[in-house]
Amino acid sequence: MLRLSKRAWNNVLIFSMIALILILNLDQFSQEEASTRLIVPEGEYILSVSINGLKIEKAGPQWRVSSSGIQANENISQTQLSNIIDAWQRAYISPVSTEFSTEVFGQPDIIAVLQLAGVGKQTVVAFNIVQEELFLVIDKQVYILNSPNVAQLLEPVVTVTQ
Repeated sequence: MLRLSKRAWNNVLIFSMIALILILNLDQFSQEEASTRLIVPEGEYILSVSINGLKIEKAGPQWRVSSSGIQANENISQTQLSNIIDAWQRAYISPVSTEFSTEVFGQPDIIAVLQLAGVGKQTVVAFNIVQEELFLVIDKQVYILNSPNVAQLLEPVVTVTQ
């Protein structure tokens, strides 16, 4: 048997616990960008979504459409607005491993601006259709939408023709 002092045994115990923690959390140290993520981080809430200049914003317990010079669809119901916001809250995206030039995404097809509660910076999401594939650009990173589909995020505010 090893004859170690009390201090040495404490060091052995400490380093074995550190090794155990590292082994159990090894999957969390893998590259985080390779996994899917939510557009709206979990625990954050949307205050407003502006889609091509048409703004859906929180007005008390309900949502309303406000337009600045753009003709809003008058037939949008509260249920449809809530469904759009819910779709944004649960939208999963995955990073695209293919490299793209910035010229490809110079003119996005649709721009959505999200204002989150408690966050000063707005999240800008640019939708681009490249070779019949839908891509999202967020903070100069290119993603692909996993779920829900793009129609649930944008319609009836913007008509999607994909």
